[in-house]
Amino acid sequence: MNSSTFAPTAIAFAKAAAASASGNATAGANANKLQAFRQIIQSRVSARRFEPNVPVPTRVWSDILRMSMSSPSGFNLQPTHVILIRCPQLKSILSKNAMLGFGNQYRTNDASAIAVFCADLEPSKRIDRIFQMERESGMRPDGYLAVLRVASSFLTGESTTSSITGGGGGGGSSTHLSTFLKRTFTNALSPVQPMPTMEHVESWSYKNAGIMAQMYTMAATAHGLSTCMMEGFDARRAKEILRIPDRYGIPLMVATGYDYGAAPVVHADLTDDDNLLEGSNELDTLQPQRTPRLEMNELFYGDTFGEPLDFLLHNNAPSEKENVA
Repeated sequence: MNSSTFAPTAIAFAKAAAASASGNATAGANANKLQAFRQIIQSRVSARRFEPNVPVPTRVWSDILRMSMSSPSGFNLQPTHVILIRCPQLKSILSKNAMLGFGNQYRTNDASAIAVFCADLEPSKRIDRIFQMERESGMRPDGYLAVLRVASSFLTGESTTSSITGGGGGGGSSTHLSTFLKRTFTNALSPVQPMPTMEHVESWSYKNAGIMAQMYTMAATAHGLSTCMMEGFDARRAKEILRIPDRYGIPLMVATGYDYGAAPVVHADLTDDDNLLEGSNELDTLQPQRTPRLEMNELFYGDTFGEPLDFLLHNNAPSEKENVA
């Protein structure tokens, strides 16, 4: 065999190898990340049945919620709260009185927890807090901060005087009138130049909740848990049972737990100090700077709206509700 036939190919390969030597570590890390994410995507299915009331370690819940709160949101308003229902008695009440269909009722009873996603229908009330956080973080340019109030209230379907000036308070009929005027204005200018599409505040807030729910589902799957997104429920009854204020809607719930009949899940050995959002090896030292987030205890509740999650209070003892069989 004439070795000269392969000489150009060998030389080209050697040059390519030398040129990419410095990037091999990064390329390998990216390949590993891609493979890991592909495995998560491929392993996620909607669970038909869960092992009844098998508890999930609190360190796993904490990590799932921590990753979920990295979800992006419009203007970083973070308009989604999550109620994590782990109390068997409360899950039973919710199943019998609010869930639609036998499948959703069984899953609500048996799952380790039900994550109820609550969408803020008055996001303008969050602007003051987010504005302050953004300003203190120093990540946003002055121009962004100057238009944050007006732009966010404009695109979320709210534009009362109080939301723009930072005063809070309800909108009533003035909100509907201002929304109508904004839509008329943007529709008139759209043929001339690009204009934002006006949407009802419920659509905007539900969209953001859906993004966070997807992040939650992927995080739970990465931990070996099974999930099922559910939208078959009476939201009016669910809000009454879970003491959710009228200010919030319920776009969906996610049943979470262990797949029925599957092999036992061996969870990763996490510690209380683990934070998978910050990178933990040399290849992850250059992480993108993240916009500020609200505290976990402001976004996540236990069993009913506003009730603290026990493990967020650094108390791993079961709550009184969890002791009720």
